[in-house]
Amino acid sequence: MKKKTTVYLDADVLTATKAAALTSRRSESAVVEDALRSYLRSGHGEAARDELRALLERVALTSDLNEEEALAQAVDEVRVVRHERRPRSALSG
Repeated sequence: MKKKTTVYLDADVLTATKAAALTSRRSESAVVEDALRSYLRSGHGEAARDELRALLERVALTSDLNEEEALAQAVDEVRVVRHERRPRSALSG
């Protein structure tokens, strides 16, 4: 099952993605997905997961939150960051 997401890319990376999609007669989504799969198979993904696991273990040692409270706090933090990143309309000025 596929899920929709938003990804921000440098303009040159996006241009190269579009070119790769055109020349290979695939969708941009397929090009990005193939690139991510290749990256994750290369071992970089496992290294990133290991770093995240270590970070979570360090945080757990210094936190008195249970898992549910920690998840709720993380969701709240993501919402704050997303709100701060939203473009402001000319009317909100």
